[in-house]
Amino acid sequence: MKIGIDIRALGNKNWTGIGKYIFHSIENILKLDKKNQYYLFSTGLSKDLYTAVDFKQENVQRIHIPVSNKLLNFKLIAGIKTNIFDQFFKEIDIFWMPNINFCHLNKKCPTILTVHDLSFLHSREFYSLKRRYWHKLVGVEKLTSDACHIITVSENTKRDLMRFFSLAEDKISIVYPGIDYIPMNQELAISLTTKLDLPEKFFLYVGTLEPRKNIISIIKAFDRYHKEYPDVHLLIVGSRGWIYSSLLKHIAERPFVHYLDYVASPLKDALYFLSQGLIWPSFYEGFGFPPMEAIAHKKPVIVSYKTSLPEIGKQQALYVDPYNISDIYQSLKFLTEDKKLKEQLNKSAENFVLTKWSEQTQKILDIFNKYQP
Repeated sequence: MKIGIDIRALGNKNWTGIGKYIFHSIENILKLDKKNQYYLFSTGLSKDLYTAVDFKQENVQRIHIPVSNKLLNFKLIAGIKTNIFDQFFKEIDIFWMPNINFCHLNKKCPTILTVHDLSFLHSREFYSLKRRYWHKLVGVEKLTSDACHIITVSENTKRDLMRFFSLAEDKISIVYPGIDYIPMNQELAISLTTKLDLPEKFFLYVGTLEPRKNIISIIKAFDRYHKEYPDVHLLIVGSRGWIYSSLLKHIAERPFVHYLDYVASPLKDALYFLSQGLIWPSFYEGFGFPPMEAIAHKKPVIVSYKTSLPEIGKQQALYVDPYNISDIYQSLKFLTEDKKLKEQLNKSAENFVLTKWSEQTQKILDIFNKYQP
């Protein structure tokens, strides 16, 4: 079987959760499946952006179309005829889109679409005008309608798909992603972070800087917390997304809040290991990789009780109302003062079952095989 995979989301330098999901999914699919042929599809003026996904295996072929993504997207929006996708679809038996993107699907070729979340519909107020238009123009409802099957990463996203698009339940499969992390010890973590001049004690936030992540509420809660515990700082790690100017101003005004921009593994793993815990009171999440990564490093996490996070974190997290700054502050204080609570969370983290990539991969392969010609 010839399987096409859209890897255009991997053309960005700094991969967030979706980028890591796509890369590790493909990486593990290729470890398990030596029989089927895989065609990795990308576009853009530079093929060099995709060097990280040049898998050297006999059953992998890279198909890169050197056309501007902006020009391609404009043609698709305007309904201008383009044969870029048509030529690609002639080469394959099924097509997997591991995230939402501009595409003209071919009804003769079964398409499987992964939808990570519908935050752009559920929480539109957290998006810039540009991002709202992008999601509108990409035609998400048509993509979900035209796809033969949809993969989601949580029960919460599945419910949203059924709610917003009235999709049949049997058209959607929940496949939890695996968690990728590098085990740490004290010596290795310190050696990796020596040049950063980190505070001795700090809580951590990891993720894109955008309104949906509720970082300003974290900072406001930390204003109260830091007055009582001046030796504990806040470390914010993540790429700049959108509507972040006010957030950067809040950070600059506080010497106990530090911003490191995007950080990749193994340095990111070292920060988890050295932290007091992760603060993540997001307003909306389709899954939530950072809380799982923190738990993998046996660290306590404070997360929102909204959307998918209770489903993912189960009994391993402290849950807060993301709209209640006092709630976030109290949880920070509990973790600091209640040693038994912290010990209990650390101990239960050892028994927390994280999804393995091999399990996730096999479920995706089983879905592929359903559409074998």
